[in-house]
This record gives sequence, C-alpha cells and structure tokens, in this order.
Amino acid sequence: MPFRCGTCGTNVPGDAAACPSCGFQFGVLPAGATSQPSEGGLAGTAHLLAYALLILAIPFFFESAFEMYGLTLIRGQQMLFFSITHTGSTLVLTSLLLSWVCFAALTIYSGWVAVRRFFSVRSYKDNFGRIFTIVFAVTLTHTILLMTYDHWARLL
Repeated sequence: MPFRCGTCGTNVPGDAAACPSCGFQFGVLPAGATSQPSEGGLAGTAHLLAYALLILAIPFFFESAFEMYGLTLIRGQQMLFFSITHTGSTLVLTSLLLSWVCFAALTIYSGWVAVRRFFSVRSYKDNFGRIFTIVFAVTLTHTILLMTYDHWARLL
C-alpha cells in the first residue's frame, strides 16, 4: 500500500525502504536522535506488581470510602471500621488488614512514580506513569481525608 513520505511529501511504494525523491530511509532514526531507553528487565514485573497492589488495595478503599462518604452523609459521623471489626470474621478482618497494607504501599509507590514522572525527562511518561499519577492523587486525597475524618465529619 503506497504512502506519503513525511519529509518531502511524495508518494512512495509500500515496500520501499527509502524515499525515491529525497532518499529518506524509513524505520531509521535521523542523525542525532536517540531511541527511548529500555525500562530494564524488571519493567514488566514491576508493572505487574504495581497493578497487583492496585487490585489488592480496592477492598480497603471501598470499605473506608463507604463509611467515610456514604454513611457519614446519611447518618452523620461514624466510628470508622467499627461494624466490620465487630461483625466480620477472621478471614474478613485479615483480608481487610492485608488490603490496608497494600493501600499504604500503593500510595507510597504511586507517589514515587509521580515524582519520577514529574522530574524525569523520559522515565514514566507512558500510560503507566499517567495512570499511577492519578492513582497517587486519589490515594493521597483519600488518606488525608481519612486522617482528618474527625475534624471534617462533625461539620456535616
């Protein structure tokens, strides 16, 4: 399938390695340009662990968000995690504790990704960096609201 050369604009046959008019070679970087560095051999593993943290932190986030935002607006100030600790089984409490640890680790890790994305030229400029910068904003905001719950909940 023919296409246009990005340098001179002439039509080029689909199987050509270079433009017949200007000689530009397709698939070759221009002189002075460097390719993006590889993220290393652990990039896939680190991304997988980060997404695992994100998934494992969801129960704590939803439980605390339900009590902080849902029940507080309906019934007023709550004793956070009171009902789940007094009615939940050992399995529920253990999984919630594990989820809390993952939430804390996710906040720290996504903060590190956000700092690297902000101060670095190339590192974490992809979708992973964008997603985990948003995750950091959400988890940090939720953590601040959780830590200051007693102060703002009585105002509602």
